[in-house]
Order: sequence, then structure tokens, then C-alpha cells
Amino acid sequence: MGNKVKQRFFIFLILAGDLVVLYFSLWLALLLRYLKLPSQKLFQEHFWPFSLLFIVWLLVFYIADLYGRSFYLGKKKILGLLLKSQLTNSVIAVFFFYLSTFYDITPKTILFVDLVASFALLLLWRLFIGYLLKFGLKKKLVLIGSGAEFEELAECLAKNDRYGFRVIAKIDSRELSGTWEKNGRKSVEELIAKNHDLAFVVDSMEDLPPEVISYFYDRMFLGQEFIDFQKLYQDIFQYVPLSFVDDKWLLANISSGRDNLYDLPKRLVDIIFSLVSGLISLVFYPFIILAIKINDGGPVFFVNERIGQKNKVFKQIKFRTMCVNAKASWIKKDDKQITRIGSFLRRTRLDELPQFWNVLKGDMSFVGPRPDFIEFTGLLESKIPYYNIRSLIKPGLTGWAQTQQLLPPRSVEETQKRLAYDIYYIKNRSLFLDITIILQTIRTVLSTSGT
Repeated sequence: MGNKVKQRFFIFLILAGDLVVLYFSLWLALLLRYLKLPSQKLFQEHFWPFSLLFIVWLLVFYIADLYGRSFYLGKKKILGLLLKSQLTNSVIAVFFFYLSTFYDITPKTILFVDLVASFALLLLWRLFIGYLLKFGLKKKLVLIGSGAEFEELAECLAKNDRYGFRVIAKIDSRELSGTWEKNGRKSVEELIAKNHDLAFVVDSMEDLPPEVISYFYDRMFLGQEFIDFQKLYQDIFQYVPLSFVDDKWLLANISSGRDNLYDLPKRLVDIIFSLVSGLISLVFYPFIILAIKINDGGPVFFVNERIGQKNKVFKQIKFRTMCVNAKASWIKKDDKQITRIGSFLRRTRLDELPQFWNVLKGDMSFVGPRPDFIEFTGLLESKIPYYNIRSLIKPGLTGWAQTQQLLPPRSVEETQKRLAYDIYYIKNRSLFLDITIILQTIRTVLSTSGT
């Protein structure tokens, strides 16, 4: 089972378990409320209203990253994530039952008990899943390679139990040259003999001596598993290091052709959502316009030329967040060019609202690499190899890089990292990934963690 397939399996398992827990918590709340087994009629009376509520709750869990890397890598305390999510769900539940007129029930005690029970049971369920991931059967790996990315992957796998891998040995590929017949081959065969279901992750076959490659080729016919290093690296870190990228890699991995199963639905979604969201966003316009005018009395909108798909220049429109006549530059921390109201608009992404018009026109999409200033493009293309690959697809309101790099790039080096995320998105783009990015963007906006 591939690493990405394994991750999706665990996400599905966690999601299914959460749903079971939510329904069991409802049954338990009815039991504790009436101190007897709930009748079929009583349970059905609550089943459909709570089912709609549970769908929203699961969406809140998704936005909170309870099914993403935050849980999978164990970077955040599951207790804090669940507590924040359930507090949000409590507010949603109150609005759902007490402000809507669709259902006759207005559960108070039942809803309170359900929220408490579901929180406790969800916590136990997540801890149990974490236990399985940490102490369950792991695929044993032998890592062979060298270099920064190789060391980064080896360190990550050693520190994170939840990936389902156990590193048995790490071999420097440079040391195999000249020592293979003396002790290298013997060491590898001893590892194979001692460890069942062993898999090899080789950084680069081109760096290995011919006799080692020949040996591994023969082992392949004996059932030995070899895991692609680059694929494993990208699945775990979810970006493509520029050290992987060259002409051959791009031709083999990046498609510039039209995919009607993806491009047509994506464009249809762009049109519908930009039209609906654009109309809804008009409610905020008077307040934003008034705030900008009170702040410094300057122009409300900022219209500038950006680089779009296939290097086509288009005019992007945003609410102005910087001082009048500010120059295009990388935004620094506490940048003096950003106005007081502009800082708020940037954190909440309200300055982006006029770009729904750019999406509706077709200059941009909801999801894609962020468009660059014309002034920056020439510089970045001269400093960063393959930087122009970003222009293969439409730029976006939000993108994979924006959900992973919460702060915009402030240097060529940080822009290189952004490009690594953009290449990952271009290579793996799909409607599922687009939805994931949109939901993660919602989380970022709600936390106002951007700039």
C-alpha cells in the first residue's frame, strides 16, 4: 500500500469512526436524559435534525485540520483541536435548533450531554487511532542516499511514528563505492535476512556503483520492494524541492495539456462561486470603503498589472491596503507602507474580495499560484530556475503555497520555497486538492493568521 493510499485510508477510518461516535453520543444523550433505553420513535425524531448538524460538525473538524497533517504528524495537541472545534460546534448547534424553524425539537439537556459525550468519546477515539499508528505494524525501511533532502527525510521518519515506517538502517550511498564486495553486500543481506517485509528507499540509483544496481535488479525478481524516494518525500512534505527539478523531470511530471475532466468542472465552479460570493461580498463593501476613506482619504481600489496564465498580463483589482504611491516590493514585517486598516484587511483577506471579478472574467481561478507583479517576474525568473513553470496554469485567489506558507515570501530564498509548493500543486492538481485548499484557506481566514 503506497504512502498516499495509506494516509487516505487512515483519514477515511478516522472520519468513519467520528461519525459512529457522533451517533452513539446522541443515543447516549437520550439514554441519560430519560434514564431509559431510547425508543425507536424518540431516536428517529432526533436522528434527521442531528444528522444535518453532524455533517456541519464534520466540516468544522476538516477545517480545523483534524483530518490533515496536524493530526497525522501529531504536531498539535489533539485535546486543544477538539476543544476548539466542539466550542464552535456548540455555537452552530444553538443557532441551528433555536433560530431555525425547520424542526420542532429544541433540545437543551440532550444537546449539552451530546456535546460533552461526543467530545470525550472523540478524544478517546483519536487517542486510540494515534496508538495504532504509533505502535501498530510498521513497514521496515533501509534508506540509501546522501544530501540535504535525504537527511531531512531520514530525520522526519525517525521522529514521527505515525507514518507507519520504521527506519532499520541508513546507508550513505557514497560509502558503497569500492566497499560493496568487501562488506556492503554482506551488510545488506544480513538486514534482509533479519527483517521480514523490508523495503529499500534509494535516493538516486545514478549515484550507486553498477554492481549495487545489478544486485538490486536481481533482488527485485525475488520480491524485494523498492520505494521511490522522490514520491515518498513529496507525499510526506507535500512540496517538490527544486533539487529534484530539471527539464526531464518537468517533461515527465508536469502536463500542460487540457484535461476536460478537471478543467471544465473547475471553470464551472469558478463561475458559480465567484458570482455568488461576489454578490454576497457586496454587503461588506460600504464598510470597507468607509474605513479606507476615513483612514487616509485615498483611493479605495488598487488596480495593478499581474502575470497570468502563459505570461498573459491582466489587471488585478483589490481593496487598497498600502499607502498611496507605495512601490511594489516584498512586504516586510511591520511594513510602514501598509495602512492601519490595510493591515486588518490583509489579515482577514477582505482586501481580496474584488478579485471575484477577476475569477469571473477568467483571468484567475479560485485556486492556483498567486500572480506576481510584472516588476518581480523578470527578477525571479533570472534568480530561480524554472520559475516560469508557475504560468502554465491560471493564478489563483488562494493556493497550496498560501495554505502552507502563512507569511508571503520576503526574499528570493522564501520565493524558492513558494515555488516548491506551487510545483507540487501543478503536478498533483485535482478537484479534491482544490477543495482541500479552499477549506484550509477558510481556517487561515478565521484564525487571521495571514498578513
